[in-house]
Amino acid sequence: MHLSWQLLEDPVEIINSKLELQAFDQIDEEIKLIGYFKGEDSEPLPLGETLGLKMNEVDFYEPFMDEPVHIPDKPYTEEELVEFVKEHKRATLRKLRPEDMFETWEDDMEGIHIVAFAEEDDPDGFEFLEILKQVARDNTDNPDLSIVWIDPDDFPLLITYWEKTFKIDLFRPQIGVVNVTDVSSMCLENPAIPRLG
Repeated sequence: MHLSWQLLEDPVEIINSKLELQAFDQIDEEIKLIGYFKGEDSEPLPLGETLGLKMNEVDFYEPFMDEPVHIPDKPYTEEELVEFVKEHKRATLRKLRPEDMFETWEDDMEGIHIVAFAEEDDPDGFEFLEILKQVARDNTDNPDLSIVWIDPDDFPLLITYWEKTFKIDLFRPQIGVVNVTDVSSMCLENPAIPRLG
């Protein structure tokens, strides 16, 4: 089952095959919930066991996380699930997307975020992003950590603005700290970050 905050499509999907399970696993940049339920008409499928789920259990996945959080206190009502997701929706690592770019900056971190620019399709950017994902996985329980990943390819009209504002070159991965409450920033020069050219 996949719940999405954007209700452009049906937010609940029934996973009935290994192929559908693989498609679920490919969802990496969004929050996802998966539950294992059996109705009277259901045929037994080992997919729940494959996921490590027990009957009537729901797991919550933060974006970019491999390991889920088991939602406690089953059985669940829809309101309880929605409340749990609302309480846990601020992920450690988030990708800035055009459809939710303003919401991404407005959280309870007093406006301070680690911001990383990396092109996912670029080999150096991909490696840098994998390091960011590992840092997020290792620190997912730290409520004071907020990493915002920006793929410049998603915002072609903002590349020049960001380069001038932050005094950076977006043809290579970059990382820095941004305080959105007073619009201050500091980009880090790190020789360990792969550089092009």
